[in-house]
Amino acid sequence: MAKKKKKISIQARRRLFFVRPICFGLIIFVVVSLISNTVTLYKLNNEEKQKEEEYIKLQEESEYLKNEIVKLHDPEYLAKFARENYSYSKDGELIIKMEKNQEKIEKKEQQVKEENTHIIFICSIGVGLIFIYIFIRSLINRKK
Repeated sequence: MAKKKKKISIQARRRLFFVRPICFGLIIFVVVSLISNTVTLYKLNNEEKQKEEEYIKLQEESEYLKNEIVKLHDPEYLAKFARENYSYSKDGELIIKMEKNQEKIEKKEQQVKEENTHIIFICSIGVGLIFIYIFIRSLINRKK
């Protein structure tokens, strides 16, 4: 048996003609807002974590500097400090300096964080496009 299709009245068609674009526009607006807010929230969470880490590092540095002030009152420690940091040497001593790669490591970590942010943004756009595609397909299937 063939299915009977219901005829839609002219008034209903007119209403659908105006309501569908409005609904479609609202859905697009909500999806774009959701993606935008998700990316913003992700960035703010990362920034908060960075600020907390920076605060902890500054507290540790402050504690280290307070201890360093106390130690610098000792003449033996002061002589050792001058030899290590300002290349002073005792008779017969040889000074060899080695550089640290900490700045390179921190720069690489920052690049990885930025790449992760871009990946999340692209994925959220992809999810939004999938929702739009599903919505359009459902509209096309309803017309048939």
